[in-house]
Amino acid sequence: MKSMKRRSFLKRTLAASAATAAPLRILNAGPSPNSKLNIACIGVGSMGSGDSSYLARDNNVIALCDVDEARHKKCTARKTNLHGIKLWKDYRVMFDKIGKEIDAVYTGTPEHVHFAVSMYAIRRGKHVYCQKPLCHTVNEVRVLTEESKKHKVVTQMGHQGHSSRSSAMIRDWVQAGSVGPIRTVLAYSRKNYWTKTPPVKGSVAPKTLDWNLFLNRAEKIPFSTSYMNREWIRYSHFSGVVGDMGSHILDPAYYSLDLRAPTSVMAEVESPAFRGSLPKAGVITWEFPARGKMPPVTMKYYLGPEIEYPRPKDLEPGRRASFMNSGSCLIGEKGSIIAGSHSQGGRIIPEATMKATPKPPEVAFRCKAGNHLQNWTMACKSQDKAMSPFDYAGPLSEIIVLGDVAMMHPGRKLLWDSKNMKITNDEAANKSMFVRRLAPRDHMGWI
Repeated sequence: MKSMKRRSFLKRTLAASAATAAPLRILNAGPSPNSKLNIACIGVGSMGSGDSSYLARDNNVIALCDVDEARHKKCTARKTNLHGIKLWKDYRVMFDKIGKEIDAVYTGTPEHVHFAVSMYAIRRGKHVYCQKPLCHTVNEVRVLTEESKKHKVVTQMGHQGHSSRSSAMIRDWVQAGSVGPIRTVLAYSRKNYWTKTPPVKGSVAPKTLDWNLFLNRAEKIPFSTSYMNREWIRYSHFSGVVGDMGSHILDPAYYSLDLRAPTSVMAEVESPAFRGSLPKAGVITWEFPARGKMPPVTMKYYLGPEIEYPRPKDLEPGRRASFMNSGSCLIGEKGSIIAGSHSQGGRIIPEATMKATPKPPEVAFRCKAGNHLQNWTMACKSQDKAMSPFDYAGPLSEIIVLGDVAMMHPGRKLLWDSKNMKITNDEAANKSMFVRRLAPRDHMGWI
């Protein structure tokens, strides 16, 4: 009976997705300004273990949770401030036992689990830091964003460059019109998410891994060693091709130009993915309408190896262009603005224009914290404002997911109706798992 009630609630919740993308808003912080947070960290292999160790410096990490005990032990072996903290495998059991002691939750799981863990914590009134990209589908993004506003918790997506002074400077230049109107954005990443072989069959899950918990809401498929040690990022069952670096690389344009819902998206892909995998490389084009006095914008993301990257018109001949390996360029009428992979190194090009441009007023918010994680913990204690709450990160994540859809359905401009959350001219793309769906295992009470 309880699982049926959960399932009915989920269907009603997912059906009631927000009608439009939320506007930019920096959340006010939560309570407890003078105390340490009691934090539960879920997904503590790889980056999750490093972030958990950082959080444990100035706050109380009271619980760790991971479905793979062996990987957790390997990743935390040298992080002595995490030793002795109880490891849970199932976050639901953890909440049943110690939920009242938890103030905030860090989520460092694989992408397909972000929604469930974050929803579970938010519905129980916990502040949430979720690694990027925020969710695996547009519908998940909408629901999670609305739920975070409803419960008035402090949230943050983990694209750490957004808290940097360079990120704020780029927005100040754009808002001041330092390079004139911007109609084109070029973004680049040579990272490769492709694999040439299907998942290994006949694998046996190690005893230290709970494969059922790893799958979470996703459709049940056999365990394969191909998915282990973060290799899950190469398969569409668990990930999309855009969000891993796109969450960082696309943010300068999204933030400074106030981009929100695109009207269309298209991908050109030379080698389409085989079933269950991700494409090797492609060029994604989003089109955004005018915003107030700002003109329409075309944003292109050159993603993956072995594709030709255009050199921005304002980049001087012979000048080293490291941002073209992982970064972006906002092209204006009087010059361009470049940034690295995580918004770092913001600069106007050509250099002569940089030197001639007066420093604009500091309009963009500068957080007090020294980094993105600290900004979140300080915001939870009313000492700062969260830089990337879900109502900011949500629309960015929708742009990312629509890029994933285009990469899996290449060669046609997909028209996006944001209000009705629908691709209007391609039924196959509209039915894609990346747009909207009830997950096959929702009846198991993951949220």
